[in-house]
Amino acid sequence: MKQVFVLFAAVFAAFFCSPALAQTDVLVAPVELSSGFAAVPGRVVLAGSQVLFWSDSAQYPSFYVPKASVRRAAISAGVLTVELTEPIAVQDGTRSRFEMRLTSDADAAAMENWFNRPANTVAGLRTAAMPGSGPAATDSKYSYLVEHRKRFGRNSSGKILFRPDAVVWESLDDATDSRTFPYKTIQRFDRKNPYELVVDTFNEGKYTFRFTGSPLGDADFKAITDMLTAGRADARQ
Repeated sequence: MKQVFVLFAAVFAAFFCSPALAQTDVLVAPVELSSGFAAVPGRVVLAGSQVLFWSDSAQYPSFYVPKASVRRAAISAGVLTVELTEPIAVQDGTRSRFEMRLTSDADAAAMENWFNRPANTVAGLRTAAMPGSGPAATDSKYSYLVEHRKRFGRNSSGKILFRPDAVVWESLDDATDSRTFPYKTIQRFDRKNPYELVVDTFNEGKYTFRFTGSPLGDADFKAITDMLTAGRADARQ
């Protein structure tokens, strides 16, 4: 059943610098996610440093969490149980525990081995940075799970990273929505509350992000604002 696990590797290759890493460290298995009294069909994807539920249902959006946020993962009687260190917001509410029934003869040993590896390694190597995010993106201290709230169309989920030189928005639902904003292209940050941030750019207007995991606290907001100020000052030199 190895082919089951590499079926969607090409879909996620765009998230890694090295195609070889994308092909060898992506595990994919068909599952049914328990959601109340219903079961949502989809696929669990273990890729690099992320755990993704890729939904096949239009009524239940896909979501992902960093591997480092997984407190415990186990497979028993054909059910993968994933418990997080803190709850996240998903379609059916705020949850920190997910149960997914494997609907094929998935390689449980390979999946458990993946979870048991340190969060910052890929088959014994350090994880690669994502395209467009620069070499230090995966090492960013300021990384959050967010939803891009759009004026028109469906919102998209992903991750926002605040690097010393730029803000990187990595959309999970729509690759065309991903952006890298060098600080010289940003007018200002507007934090309405710890769960909502507006990135006001010179060329692409305003991007509104809702924090679906950890909030953007006062100390972190001051730190990223200082990076914006420093980045714009460097650009003028």
